Order: sequence, then C-alpha cells, then structure tokens
Amino acid sequence: MKKIAFLIVLGSVAAASQAVTFSNIVIGKPASFSNPSVTPIGNAITFMFPDALVGDSLLLRAANVNIQYDANSGVNAFAVTAFVNLGAAALGSGKVLFTEMVFELDSMGNEVGGPIGTISHVFDSTTSPIFAGQINLSRQVTNLRAKKAFTLFAPNSSAFDLAGIQTVNQSVKVVPEPATIAALGAGVAFMARRRRKSA
Repeated sequence: MKKIAFLIVLGSVAAASQAVTFSNIVIGKPASFSNPSVTPIGNAITFMFPDALVGDSLLLRAANVNIQYDANSGVNAFAVTAFVNLGAAALGSGKVLFTEMVFELDSMGNEVGGPIGTISHVFDSTTSPIFAGQINLSRQVTNLRAKKAFTLFAPNSSAFDLAGIQTVNQSVKVVPEPATIAALGAGVAFMARRRRKSA
C-alpha cells in the first residue's frame, strides 16, 4: 500500500513540477520607460518595471504598456489556469487599466480562434496596489499566448496625480494529459495486483 501511495504522489509531483517554457517575449512601452527585467522560473514569469510612471512632474501624463509572450507546457501536459499578480500605484486622478487575453496556439505558433480566457482590473486611488486574479481557460492547451495591456493615465488635478506599474507576474497551472494519468493508474493497478498475488 505504501508503494502505491508513493507512486501516486510521485506522479502528481512530476506533473505539477513540469516547467513551462516561455518564448517570443515582446514588450511595447514608451521610450522614456526603462526596459523591465524579465525572470522566468519554473511555471512563472515576472516582469519588473523600474520607472513605468506617468503624472505630475513626469515626462508623460498617459502611456500604454503591452506585454506578449508564448508559453509551452511541455510534452504530456496541459495548461488549465493562468494566475496573475500585479503591483501598481495610483494617486490623485491616476488610474491603471489592465486587461489580459489568453489564446491557444497551434504547432506553428498561430493563434487558434478567439481568446480562451480573459481578465481585467482597474487600479485607482481607492483600490489596493496589489491585484491577484485567476484566468480559468475554457479548454486545456499545450501552447498558449498571453497578451497583457496596461493603460496608465494621470490627468492634471488639484491633487498629486500618479499612475504606474511595477510588478507583473504570471504562473501557469499544468496538469498531466489523460494518457499520462492512465499510464500511472495502470502502474498502480499492476503494483496492487502483484502485491495481492505475493500475499
């Protein structure tokens, strides 16, 4: 029985720990914003913007930042959920509008149909500077493309007006494909039958 439990745990850990490969990263931003640092680790990718700000005493009052990248969940696995964690600032009249769309990709890297998941959020002076959201994909996919759009604006008012983004993090939940689960189940059944015969 211990061997069976061990095999089940081992199979679950192997599937969950499979690293996602991120590629084709494209960042659109004003020239006055520094390039962000980009850090992919395991199933997550993080973008850190050192100075993506608009508002009072800054060069810009409004700006758009766009991030696009592809993610591959690997052989024998499917992406099912994308988690989003954002850090943004908004003071006075400042606002940050965030939207994300996720698309399935075919083997050639072309988008298949419309979005399979979307999410949006508005940061302003009354909201938390931290947002965490979950995009449940409408179907399991091996290859996906994430498209994030941020609109920052801080019109002049009597208050100190500021809008900016700092941290953009995404992680992708991966599950094993059905054939992998079936093979694991067959192995567990074989071990259980073998144990009964030897008893």
